[in-house]
Amino acid sequence: MKLTWMLLLILPAVMLATIIEGGPGDRIMGFAPGDTLVDTLVVMVRVPARIGLYVNGNTEFDLADPTVTFPPVAFPGYYDPTLVGGTNPDGVDVEVFSNSQAMTWHLETSGSADFSATIALDQLFYAPDGEANPVDGTDPPGGNWVSFTTTYTEIANGLNTTGWQDESQDYVFQAETDDAPTPAAGETVTIYYRVYAQ
Repeated sequence: MKLTWMLLLILPAVMLATIIEGGPGDRIMGFAPGDTLVDTLVVMVRVPARIGLYVNGNTEFDLADPTVTFPPVAFPGYYDPTLVGGTNPDGVDVEVFSNSQAMTWHLETSGSADFSATIALDQLFYAPDGEANPVDGTDPPGGNWVSFTTTYTEIANGLNTTGWQDESQDYVFQAETDDAPTPAAGETVTIYYRVYAQ
């Protein structure tokens, strides 16, 4: 009998219970126990299409370094950097970022000018990190080695990089028979890297 009374009291409350819904800014009310209140709001996220470029590693070729054999046995001779500013011991650190799956990014490089009247910009070569060094006496160096020019040349391209993508470059300097001695401070050029998407 007690159970019947309890059911008679609870059943109407359950049967009469309603779900009351509201939206952003609504102040909704209901009866307790019995009613269920549901309020909603909208969350929006905006992510821009972005590209990024990271370059690190001022590079030096010191052919007077005691660990370097200069002149080479055969010309042209190819030399690794003797000092780098980044973490790639053979050249420069280069990383690219793109979060677009619709636009293609393009990584390009160029140089500013010749080192001197006798040392041309195109005696500096670059290749993807890990490329085997050219053999002394071979010209051109072969493999994936490309000489720098004052015109931008594409290194790589792609879509979404899923984070920062490594595009690091190794450098070699091609010593030739007509390279005149440089001042003690050396001769320098500026190397440019650029990224754009389209």
